[in-house]
Amino acid sequence: MRFLARTLVTAAVVFGLGAFPQPSFGHAVAALLVAAVLCLAAACSTASGAELVAVLATLYFVFGTLVNIPEGVLFDVVKVVDAPVAMARELGIAIVLAVTVAAVFGRVRPAGDRAMISAPFATVPALLTRLAAAVAVFVVCYFVAGMIIFPFVKDYYAGRAMPGPGAIVSMQLLRAVALVATASFLLRTIPSRRHARLVLALALPVLGAIAQLIPPNPLMPPAVRIVHGLEITPYYVLFGFLLATWFGPRRALQVPGTPTG
Repeated sequence: MRFLARTLVTAAVVFGLGAFPQPSFGHAVAALLVAAVLCLAAACSTASGAELVAVLATLYFVFGTLVNIPEGVLFDVVKVVDAPVAMARELGIAIVLAVTVAAVFGRVRPAGDRAMISAPFATVPALLTRLAAAVAVFVVCYFVAGMIIFPFVKDYYAGRAMPGPGAIVSMQLLRAVALVATASFLLRTIPSRRHARLVLALALPVLGAIAQLIPPNPLMPPAVRIVHGLEITPYYVLFGFLLATWFGPRRALQVPGTPTG
């Protein structure tokens, strides 16, 4: 019940910030999903204070904005002049939401020493190997899923200036690295690999796709949003699970004063 209450309070803030000036049922559903995954991340994390705020704000902003708006510009869905304003607005929302979640969990202030979580890799080559594997999986999934759904959205993109293959590959490489870096930042605060898998397998598709596509959107008609949702969600779930497996905690070294979340 306590988790539900925290989620509802956070959802109200998400809804208020994201639905203005034209609230809808879709905005309400999206707000509830965003709040649930942010609260789940906080519940599973041992971070507190500024660290928790930074982790949650980064999670929301990178998964939902930093990897999507530049791609929208690349595919002529978002105007170049609108992108900086949209990103600045979402960064502000990310910070407000992160502070809200930290407040409802009573962890706005630092709680002293916490568990030190050991990395799942012991050497730099091991880290680079996992990074290369993660990037490769993401890029392959992106193109396979895109080819499957393209016949259903080709009319929507027909009149738009499409980027070349090199630009698309470069963008996906950068997106993959950003997702890995953000996931790693979060994973350093979650001592349980099982919890880490759950958080990322939910947070990545919800923040990166579902919550973006549910509300009414003047840039995309409903049919196109549904197709893109069906395209992105499965491989985002898979990618989140793999990130937690490859970059998640090996074990947590408990120290005095560690918060339990």
